[in-house]
Amino acid sequence: MSKSSLTLIAGSAKTKQALQEQLEQLLGDYVHVKSHATDEGIPQSLEDKIILYSSDTAYDNSNAMYNVNAEKIIVGKRTVNHEYIDKLLRIHDGSAVLVVNDDDDATISLIESLYQLGVDHVQFIPFRKGILFYEDVQIAVSPGETHLCPSYIKEVIDIGVRLFDITTILEVVECCGLNKDISSKISERYISNIIELQRKLLFAERDAKQMSEHIQNVLGTVDDGILVVNEEGRITVFNNRLAALFHVDAQDVVNKYLEHVMNRRDITDFIMDGRDESKFFDINGVDVVIFRLQMMKENTIVVTFKSVHQAFEIEKTAQREMRNKGFYTKYCFDDIIGEDDVMKDRKQIAKKLALSEHPILIQGETGTGKELFAHAIHEHSLRKNGPFLAVNCSALTETLLESELFGYEEGTFTGAQRGGKKGLFELADNGTIFLDEIGDISLTVQSHLLRVLQEGEIRRIGGRRIIPINVRVITATNKDLQGKMRDGSFRTDLFYRLNVLNLYIPSLNERRADIPLLIKHLITKSGKWVKVEQDVLEYFMQYNWPGNIRELKSTIDYMLTVCEGNVVTKSDLPFMHGQAGDSVMSEYSACESMLEMQERAFILEVIKQYNEKGKTASRELISSQSKESEFVLSPQQIRRRLDILEGEGFVVKGRGRAGTKITAAGIEYLYFLKSKCSV
Repeated sequence: MSKSSLTLIAGSAKTKQALQEQLEQLLGDYVHVKSHATDEGIPQSLEDKIILYSSDTAYDNSNAMYNVNAEKIIVGKRTVNHEYIDKLLRIHDGSAVLVVNDDDDATISLIESLYQLGVDHVQFIPFRKGILFYEDVQIAVSPGETHLCPSYIKEVIDIGVRLFDITTILEVVECCGLNKDISSKISERYISNIIELQRKLLFAERDAKQMSEHIQNVLGTVDDGILVVNEEGRITVFNNRLAALFHVDAQDVVNKYLEHVMNRRDITDFIMDGRDESKFFDINGVDVVIFRLQMMKENTIVVTFKSVHQAFEIEKTAQREMRNKGFYTKYCFDDIIGEDDVMKDRKQIAKKLALSEHPILIQGETGTGKELFAHAIHEHSLRKNGPFLAVNCSALTETLLESELFGYEEGTFTGAQRGGKKGLFELADNGTIFLDEIGDISLTVQSHLLRVLQEGEIRRIGGRRIIPINVRVITATNKDLQGKMRDGSFRTDLFYRLNVLNLYIPSLNERRADIPLLIKHLITKSGKWVKVEQDVLEYFMQYNWPGNIRELKSTIDYMLTVCEGNVVTKSDLPFMHGQAGDSVMSEYSACESMLEMQERAFILEVIKQYNEKGKTASRELISSQSKESEFVLSPQQIRRRLDILEGEGFVVKGRGRAGTKITAAGIEYLYFLKSKCSV
């Protein structure tokens, strides 16, 4: 279907641009739009199927000066740009407001539009050219003509160029002879331009009655929590999304006082009396930004609860779509969740390693986040603007892995791509390549990889040409490479080439203090608003987590899927193979008193903290630290308690002044003690 043609004539270039953008956005798929502005000059003769004037003034000015020939002439009706009405609603009731426009008739028309939209809580005074002073007027509003405002006005509000109203758009649609389906689509576009705004649910019903049903449907389906409170503090709207966040039934809270439904004084104070448009809150473990809007006329407050994570994810997804798939990092150090001292130390070391150009070998158990660190290291490095490619070496056969890493020439093997194929090392030039599960590669691939590291060049499979590359290599493994070197399955010279810089990622058992933080992050990331019972958290703190964070995520995903309502309980736990709960308690000998448990927890905590800094803890040091605690222990008392802890396998004492180190069992025991007492 060929497009219809329309010519827009506006008074000013600014008005022309705003109205053309509106027409292109709404009608551009079906109508070819041209535009002119009288202040820029118009061709002496204009001919088109439809001539659309921005106003009566534009029609009068151009019709008298130019020869216009059209099948249909439309003088558009304009209305306030809805995006700016919220600024008007914030003006105090009864205020005198000067309405400034470049044309007297347009000024009167704007005031009429404002009153029709329900903005009638203030007294609008029309601006007249030549009049420089208006008594008792301190506020002015203008549709893009703020330069005309008297200089003494304290507050000038720009409400943007007025746009065509829906009746004008539909008149153009009718003149173009567009069918009902297209007309419906254009109407929906016009409506969506209103409801997409932050205050979409407040003003659309005033603009056109036919919008109201559509808006009510939107209210019930939006992902944000929506709350409306009247002047008495009673709830008038409380959608299901918000009900899930506060663990209540939406139908039960309507018409109740806000403070009786939300037991958070800081939140209710912000909603009822806050001056900021938005504020950050942590609600039942969910990071939320609350937006509030005061509707002056109705004495109503409208509040929107938005998930911080959802906003971030939308932005990150948009950024990733703008980049080539697989060539850029997805994570940075801020994405690595961890407040435990050992994790903070790993992140600080990783940031230092990132600034080097040497190869890095990342080691750690499965599921600890080694790939996450690799992404973050590249993002923090001097190569961050270069490509980042990751490959799981254990997922590919030897032949396929070689062709993926080094590429191949045309005709090398059956099915080879015409023209050959670049390998990942070529694609990663001036960037970083991450080789995960490096301990699983064959000796043949190892020898080829060693050449890349030694010479900084590759040769495609079946090719003769040497290709120089500049690639930083990051590798990761959960295998015992020392043992593989001893049995001959991993080359010693390659190990030392890869292990120039080394980074060990602690297991979840070594950073149990991060478990509550990780649970909160995983639940928030899921988009669900649920509460985790305390006994579930205690169970998680005692479980061994052989699969580390990967297992924790799978467990959380399972529980979120099977849980009833908005609370996760112990009955939602999947079957887990590790030791936890009563089985953990039975492994440890019972302490005679709570004081003994507190002393043991204190001693182990001091040793752990110093060990994480690469130091050992002496009896004198622990005794000195105890002076700042609830109880004081002498070096002799420390010695006796260390003897007991060593006998139970929780610490290893050095000879003489060598100090004491905590064992892995000791770290497990420490977290058990912490769950039973407060240190």
